[in-house]
Amino acid sequence: MTFGQKIRNRREELGYTQVELAERVHTTQPYISRLERDNFNPSMKMIVNIAIALDISVDYLLFDNGKAEQKNNFLVDFKIR
Repeated sequence: MTFGQKIRNRREELGYTQVELAERVHTTQPYISRLERDNFNPSMKMIVNIAIALDISVDYLLFDNGKAEQKNNFLVDFKIR
């Protein structure tokens, strides 16, 4: 499942519209729409805000099934930049 699919599924589980989620994370509905279509890469701050608003973990949003290898690769890439 992609990042965008995870956001959309959880948003719909909670009964939020894109507008309601956007208001909770202080952005716009078009921004949420682009995220859900995987057409945009959010900042780490936005990822954390979305995770909090949707009551899910950042790990869930970023990684498939919390695989340690994916986490390690991400952390190495993140530190290098």
